[in-house]
Amino acid sequence: MKKQLGLTLIELMVVVAIMAILAAIAYPMYNAQAQKGRRADAKIALESIALAQERFYTLNGAYSVSLASLDVSPEIQAGTSDRGYYTLNLIPAGADNEQYTLRADATNQQSGDSECATFTLTHQGVKSATSDSCW
Repeated sequence: MKKQLGLTLIELMVVVAIMAILAAIAYPMYNAQAQKGRRADAKIALESIALAQERFYTLNGAYSVSLASLDVSPEIQAGTSDRGYYTLNLIPAGADNEQYTLRADATNQQSGDSECATFTLTHQGVKSATSDSCW
């Protein structure tokens, strides 16, 4: 009997099927981890704005009503997080601008993250999000 050299078509198809199954399992897990990692973009942006608001308050006796007047990155001043995964909003409140709420809404690649689509941070440091596990 002659020795076989190479793979048969059936063996090749089995290998392709196994690789497809592994990819079908791995890709969603990779996507979930990538989304989880991108959440840091919102947290960092909100914390940066909160620090800038406290500096602004110290100098002016009131919180700023716009992101553009704060000492933060140009991206944040324009209303997006540094990496562009979140849209940022500053919501002033109270008489004489003594309160504010910061909000980060998922956008672009992060818009598929329904678990943590929105982050908020208040002038008192109260953090909330779409889900309790986000912060």
